[in-house]
Amino acid sequence: MTTAPDLATEPLADRTPARPDHVWPHHVRPIHIRPDPVRSTRVRSAAVRPGLRTALSLVLVAAGVAQGVSHPQVVRDALGTVADATGVHLPGRLPAPEDRDFPTPGVEAPARLLAAPLVPSSDATFAFNHTDTAPDGAAIPVSWSPCRPLTYVVDPASAPPDFAERVRAVAHEVEAASGLVLADDGTTTEPATLPRAAFQHARYGDRWAPVLVRFADETATPALAGGVAGVAGQTMSTDPTTGTRHLVSGAVFLDTELLSWPDHDGEPAYLGTLRHEFGHLVGLGHVDDPTQLMHPVNQGQGAFQAGDLAGLAALGRGPCAPGL
Repeated sequence: MTTAPDLATEPLADRTPARPDHVWPHHVRPIHIRPDPVRSTRVRSAAVRPGLRTALSLVLVAAGVAQGVSHPQVVRDALGTVADATGVHLPGRLPAPEDRDFPTPGVEAPARLLAAPLVPSSDATFAFNHTDTAPDGAAIPVSWSPCRPLTYVVDPASAPPDFAERVRAVAHEVEAASGLVLADDGTTTEPATLPRAAFQHARYGDRWAPVLVRFADETATPALAGGVAGVAGQTMSTDPTTGTRHLVSGAVFLDTELLSWPDHDGEPAYLGTLRHEFGHLVGLGHVDDPTQLMHPVNQGQGAFQAGDLAGLAALGRGPCAPGL
């Protein structure tokens, strides 16, 4: 993670985007992770019903290895955007997209897209996947920028015909609870591979890759082996103008085995898993309260509960990311 630049003294041309930090899923059983070129830190993750678990997140933080891509020196204005005086982006100041692993920075609205939600008053608990520490010592959740849409794409392969519609409905629930705009960006044929690149210019253009939502099995995605019902991963990047980490891309994979389960409360059984994984995607962690959807082992909940909703609202109140 990079530190915040001193905007008053640092030459503008020396401010560069931070290399993305990858946050990818893995499951609960101990596994061997090669220490290079990243260092790993385990955090808690999830389950959906007794016998089927969702995946343990594995934080993969870039360790300064160039991996064939060097960051450019980017000319920015005071907001950290690559722009001229009229706000027109100057792509000539950056290497070609195929020679970098991040998009042109600063492509977002100057203010949040939806009103900041009120955090519901509740005695129920919630937790965050990742936090930073404020100067006063308070924990600040790592979140998505509310000033740009959280876009997602759906791969319909191996999915029911109405899968995209079901994903859209769950996305609307998360949007209503968090105040983040979740935008359906259509369908894709991107395979279910992990780790997933956060910047795929050839497939998605000059932007952070939209969240990939799809069904998969343990053959394509080994993280789904051993009774894992679903996995969710994120990529974090540090805004060089503020030093704040943000979520910028991610993926949600559901095990195809869920399609053989009977309906639950009048809807497909996989929807509880989908909501749980969207909770992780937006930034929620696990809680010890078995009445909440974000409990590691589901006790019959298919919908977000009071603590889950309070956590989503808190995650939606994060800062914008003008430098990303």
